[in-house]
Amino acid sequence: MLPFRLLLLLALLPLAACSDPRSNSLSRLRRADAAGLRAEVAQLTAKLLRPAGPELVPVQPELWPAAFLKLRPLRMNLYRDGLAISLVAAPGLEYGLHIVPAGASEILKSTERTQYEKVQDGIYYFTQKR
Repeated sequence: MLPFRLLLLLALLPLAACSDPRSNSLSRLRRADAAGLRAEVAQLTAKLLRPAGPELVPVQPELWPAAFLKLRPLRMNLYRDGLAISLVAAPGLEYGLHIVPAGASEILKSTERTQYEKVQDGIYYFTQKR
């Protein structure tokens, strides 16, 4: 009976990893070109954000660059410090990646509402209260 339980546990382990929002988000990032994503964010910023305009611009799905579609986003919001890509939603929380534009050296600081964790140069994993 013990070998069966061990096999069952090993079989279910990958499923548990998929349900973890952080692992899920980072797995999607591994399939993308990080430098290319940062370059696309720089282009979106130049195209959509005006110097005297709003601090937040929701990016409509028809404007999503092909490179971001590989991440299977739920929504994207462009801020002055980069693009927030929501990848997983749960009751009261949202998880995803915040990508700083190429050429920018922003260091994102966590707030009471949003927690950031740097995963590589210019790319942060975030957890945000809704």
